[in-house]
Amino acid sequence: MRMGMGMRVMNAVVVIVVIIAVLFPVYLYNEGKNAFSNKRQYEMNWQLKLPSNFNELDQYNNQGGFHGDGISYTIFRTKGEYTSSILESTGGRKTIVAYSGDSLNENDRDIKLFTENITAQLGVAQENTPAFNEVYQWQEFNCENDRLVVLYFPDKNLVYFAEDLK
Repeated sequence: MRMGMGMRVMNAVVVIVVIIAVLFPVYLYNEGKNAFSNKRQYEMNWQLKLPSNFNELDQYNNQGGFHGDGISYTIFRTKGEYTSSILESTGGRKTIVAYSGDSLNENDRDIKLFTENITAQLGVAQENTPAFNEVYQWQEFNCENDRLVVLYFPDKNLVYFAEDLK
């Protein structure tokens, strides 16, 4: 028995609908995952441009408030090397840059204490905290009472984000 032309068209339409029904949710899942990644959240919240070669290793937070307030700490591995600014601000946020950590410097002590306070509150294991006795660069971003400190350790290719949202 031969299939009519209408039957073949109907089968082709059914196959196309099934393929779309399978692929569309996969597409939506991937888009949602990218839109709400920690990397994307930092870009949106702080109006920053994070390099594409930042790969998230770990993330800690206690952000349970309705307004997204709380603290967070994220570790990224990078393949790039940054000699000037680690991150680029796209929205004119206040940026402070220093090129090597020095615990005698007042600003560096404040950055160190801020980061240690965040990691202590979140119970971050010692091996996942920055080694402030090594060479590092830092940037600080402030908006109203919110604060983000970004530490870059070029010898380890690690970038640490310590954030306090009020």
